[in-house]
Amino acid sequence: MELKKNTLTLVPITLALDPYKYRPSSAYSSQFFTTNSGAPVWNNNSSLTVGSRGPILLEDYHLVENLAQFDRERIPERVVHAREPVQRVSLSPETLRDPRGFAVKFYTREGNFDLVGNNFLFIRDGIKFPDMVHSLKPNPKSHIQENWRIVDFFSHHPESLHMFTFLFDDVGVPQDYRHMDGFGVNTYTLINKAGKAHYVKFYWKPTCGVKCLLEDECVAVGGANHCHATKDLYDSISAGNYPEWKLFIQIMDPEHDDKFDFDPLDVTKTWPEDILPLQPVGCLVLNKNIDNFFTENEQLAFCPAIVIPGIHYSEDKLLQTRIFSYADTQRHRLGPNYLMLPANAPKCAHHNNHHDGFMNFMHRDEEVNYFPSRYDPVRHTERFPIPPRIISGRREKCVIEKENNFKQPGERYRSFAPDRQERFVC
Repeated sequence: MELKKNTLTLVPITLALDPYKYRPSSAYSSQFFTTNSGAPVWNNNSSLTVGSRGPILLEDYHLVENLAQFDRERIPERVVHAREPVQRVSLSPETLRDPRGFAVKFYTREGNFDLVGNNFLFIRDGIKFPDMVHSLKPNPKSHIQENWRIVDFFSHHPESLHMFTFLFDDVGVPQDYRHMDGFGVNTYTLINKAGKAHYVKFYWKPTCGVKCLLEDECVAVGGANHCHATKDLYDSISAGNYPEWKLFIQIMDPEHDDKFDFDPLDVTKTWPEDILPLQPVGCLVLNKNIDNFFTENEQLAFCPAIVIPGIHYSEDKLLQTRIFSYADTQRHRLGPNYLMLPANAPKCAHHNNHHDGFMNFMHRDEEVNYFPSRYDPVRHTERFPIPPRIISGRREKCVIEKENNFKQPGERYRSFAPDRQERFVC
């Protein structure tokens, strides 16, 4: 306001008080896709790799920004919302046709190994993961999940077709968790002491067989109990009917991967079992229910980057991005010291100089928290082999050379019985 000739004059300030007047806008005013800083992006579909296959380069700032922003786009979960997986709304039934995770943490003498899997995945390059999840989630304006958004996104990614032959097939809704396959998804590398490396994929197969629900069964089961699969698992363990899975691997010599008409590092493809048979290597038995859901489940954190000597990464583009994104998500969700929590901490002796930070409760009485030091006897371990392949190529953002997006889904569909084909199409 201002004083003029002994008269009080009020100046309108309504616009100045509008808290949204000068906020940044997401309106389609830019002709090009950009980074958060406004720089134009010339390729938002492929990560920056060494050659067409990889590995991925950390200097791909757009990729890192994409994933780091995505990892933090949700504040910690509301206490009253018990379940909100990738594309479901809160408190959704376990009978929805939906991908399901299958992760196992191995506590070994040489640290933890996290086998972070799924039963299928739709994209081959992790730079597209935030966009994929956004398309599956509810419309950000109406908060309603809408099929046109899902179809729109995946119509631009034909590599997803193969996984849709699983999602919309009879196996799309497991009868319960005891009768569900698990799949490590990514291709890792096994290395023996001599340094010989093989690509490897991991599979979990239930000893009681795979059983699924058809549409009418989903309606009946889901209407009666939204958490039927969780209850079945809990009750079975309590009754001593312990669920069991056999662990299998497929291995491939990296020198022979060019013999296939698809890229074996493409996670949307499956390896032919008649050429690369499943080999049993172990067994998982769930013989005890957890004592407290929050401490042993909600605080449980997995990351595909957590491996042990003898297991290493491959150039798999999705794995390369998950290596960063999962740990980054856990640091945001649980804090930088999430690996101190009992469910996540290694059970072997361990020592490093990670220090302080939010929620650090490790007992420390050392004066030396740096390396090396003549006052600290800790030293480097003996060197263990890592994949010996020579990586060469120019920096580029591109898709893999052998996409072959339609052969495997076509073969799978034609293998169905006529009634199963009909259910898939409908």
